[in-house]
Amino acid sequence: MTKQDRYKKFKTSIKNSRYVPRVLKVYLFREMRFLDGISREQKGLEIGPSHHPVVPKRNGYCVETVDWLDQEGLREHYKNDGVDLEAIEPVDYVWKGGSYYELIQKSNYYDYIIASHMIEHTTNFVGFLQDCSKLLKEEGLLRLAVPDKRYCFDHYRYTTSLAEILNNAYTPNHLQSVGNVAEYYMNVVSRKGRISWNKPIFSILDFAMRHQKTNYKYLHDKTIVMDGIRRVCAGEYIDIHHYVFTPASFALLIYDLRILEMIDMKIVHMWNTRRNEFIVTLQKTHEKAQENLSYRQRLMRLRDKQNRIS
Repeated sequence: MTKQDRYKKFKTSIKNSRYVPRVLKVYLFREMRFLDGISREQKGLEIGPSHHPVVPKRNGYCVETVDWLDQEGLREHYKNDGVDLEAIEPVDYVWKGGSYYELIQKSNYYDYIIASHMIEHTTNFVGFLQDCSKLLKEEGLLRLAVPDKRYCFDHYRYTTSLAEILNNAYTPNHLQSVGNVAEYYMNVVSRKGRISWNKPIFSILDFAMRHQKTNYKYLHDKTIVMDGIRRVCAGEYIDIHHYVFTPASFALLIYDLRILEMIDMKIVHMWNTRRNEFIVTLQKTHEKAQENLSYRQRLMRLRDKQNRIS
């Protein structure tokens, strides 16, 4: 038995144990945080499951999937990457850009939508949330796994502003802008040779790690930056992290968009960052947002604190 097999066996024994509290299981295991409050009988949609679906059809979940290639295409794409190709399931909707709602055309249909590490790649944050709202039933859930910029190659990039979000909403473009691509290539880094890393458990270690400048190395030189600019100007789509988030910056954007009545979704739960991501659950609601200046100021201070780099 390999080390990986032994670890899988250990995880299974913990999940099935009657003596481990459920709240601890949910904290320990990423998939259990995703599945909290979700049943196999509910109608679900998973966007971009690729080779690691959160709610696999083979496990009995009543779920449809959206991906950028069909099953055969995904297996061909990942055949040399050492992943479990059998985990790639049939794809119900092949997305080639544009609105997810126009692709699927099912109003008020799904109980939940799951998307892991994809919202940062979109070029219209508001449009994505509006599409999900149209697809969800009343009080339906949207559960997202979002990379925390402090613990991945986005480390030296600033979090996305409301201005960027609104510009993309009112002048939608499926391509990245020249500025987005240049800023991305200029600032992405690795830490000790890795493009993502785990957040330390203890805050003092976290502070020390993020403020050691020698740990970080820029990934690209000016040649790559200039080539990226040229490619975008030629009409090519470049897959980058268009949006950059921390938990506080994400919560602030949702608050502002609700106040501006651009979305009808509210945050009902947010798991703080574990490893290199945070998991947030939004719910479709008719509840009107109430302005709360002190709450917004608190989010702004926390956003600026989380955005700080040395």
